[in-house]
Amino acid sequence: MLKDAIEFYYRAAELKDMLRQGAVVWNVNKDRYESIAEHTYGCIILSIALCSELSIDVNLGRVIEMLAIHEFEELAIGDVTPLSHINKDELKNEARLAVTEMLKNLNFKDELLSLTDEFNLAKTSDAKFAKAVDKLECVLEFKKYQDKGQVSLSHLKPDMLENKILKEYVVSGKYDLADIFFLYHMPAYESFGIDENFWFSTLKPLKLN
Repeated sequence: MLKDAIEFYYRAAELKDMLRQGAVVWNVNKDRYESIAEHTYGCIILSIALCSELSIDVNLGRVIEMLAIHEFEELAIGDVTPLSHINKDELKNEARLAVTEMLKNLNFKDELLSLTDEFNLAKTSDAKFAKAVDKLECVLEFKKYQDKGQVSLSHLKPDMLENKILKEYVVSGKYDLADIFFLYHMPAYESFGIDENFWFSTLKPLKLN
């Protein structure tokens, strides 16, 4: 029913008012933080651009659908970051139940829930690519913050070093914050040719106005 479509829209659109917690945790020096919905838009645009230039066998339409809906679970469990000290896997049942409830009155509910599950399992080529885009968009956003002088390792708080991977990179003294973000998430996208060499030779030197 049309009423169900509008009610679903209003619920989903709450993501426009939910802030990305990475910017909050790192105390990015910015007047207005990015919303989860803005992150989703960035992911969709990035997926289109990468599909244009990479020789990969993925269904772009399905990828875009996954990217558009996979954040619905955050309406129930919030935007969990690597520094949240929360195991997102422990919340997966709660998240799935919330998404199921949200979709229950839509005719496309089974298809949309299946796409959500596919994204989370990340076993298909479409889901792996969608995951890669989701991680890389976050990295590029923080690179933009760093390039503008809005965040750096000087924003690091002692409790953040409870994350052992982050601590290892910081203690090495070899990397700035954007480097660390890229390397931390690299397992998601290096199989698509976006690896450490590409970062330091091409992406890191790239400055956007």
